[in-house]
Amino acid sequence: MPNLRIPQNYQGAYSATSLITHLAGATLTVCVCAHVVSEVNGDVVAITSWSQDLTSVPGYPGVTFKSTAGITASKAEHSEGARPANMEADLFLVSAGITEADILAGVWVHATGTIFITNYEAVDMGQLIVIKGPLGSIVQKVPMATTEIQSWSSALSKMIGAITRPECANRFCDAACGLNVLDFTETGTLTGVTSATVFTDSARTEADGEFNNGEFVFTSGSNAGLPFRQIDSYASDTFTLRQPFPYTPQVGDAYSAVIGCQKRFQADCITRFSNADRFKGFPHVSTPENLLRLPTS
Repeated sequence: MPNLRIPQNYQGAYSATSLITHLAGATLTVCVCAHVVSEVNGDVVAITSWSQDLTSVPGYPGVTFKSTAGITASKAEHSEGARPANMEADLFLVSAGITEADILAGVWVHATGTIFITNYEAVDMGQLIVIKGPLGSIVQKVPMATTEIQSWSSALSKMIGAITRPECANRFCDAACGLNVLDFTETGTLTGVTSATVFTDSARTEADGEFNNGEFVFTSGSNAGLPFRQIDSYASDTFTLRQPFPYTPQVGDAYSAVIGCQKRFQADCITRFSNADRFKGFPHVSTPENLLRLPTS
C-alpha cells in the first residue's frame, strides 16, 4: 500500500515539479479538495476551497470539484500504532450538494471520503492526501451538517462478538436463518396516508401483528429505492414505521413488505415458521432481574 502522506499522481509520472517541491517554495497556489462517494447509489460530491471550479484532476476523470465557501475542517489527527485517524468537517448542505432528505434516507451512511491538497495552477503536480476513509455519523444543524472522516483502521476499534440474549440473533431470512425471503414478501399499493410513518393498504388481508418487526420499502414514488424501514406495528390494514422515509408517501405508491419475525423461540421459530433448528438465541438464559431477585418464603 503506498504511503498516502506523499503526493499521489494517478496518471503516471509527474509532468511538472512535484507538489512537495512546490510546498517548500515561498509562493503557494494550493487548495483543499474533498471527494465523497455514496455506497448506496454511487452519488458523488466533489468540492474545493479554491475560488473557481477545478477540473481535470488526475484520478478523478469527468469530476468537477465545485468551488464553495461552505466547508470548514478541523485538523487531521494521525495517531501512532493502530489507533484510527480522524478529521471533522462542517459543511453547508446545499453548497456541498448533500440534501437533508438524502441524509435522512441514509444515502451517505459509510460513504467513502477523500481529503487532499493539490496545486490548482498545476494539478499534475500530484495530490497530498490528508485522510481517506468512511464517513462517520452526520449531525444536522440545518443548514449545517457535521461529519467525521475516519481512517480505514477505525474498523479495528469496532466491537465484534456474540451477545447472549433470549431473542434470536439472526436477521429474518438471512443465510443463518435459512428461510427464503420471497416466501414471506408481500406487495401492494397505498390507499391512505396519515403521516410520514403511518399509511394504509385496504386490500391487505393479513391478521393484525403479521408484519410487526418486518421490513418495508417503496418500489415507486419519491422514496423508491431507499433503504428499508422497520415496521413497528401492523393493525387494521395500517402500517406504522419506527422511522419515517425522507419524503411523505402518496396514495398510489407501490411497496414491498416482509412478514415480521419478533425473534421469539416458541411463538415465532416453532409455531409460525417451523424453523427451531436455526434459532440463534438463548431463550432460557436468566435475566438480571431473576439473578438478583430475593428468594420467596
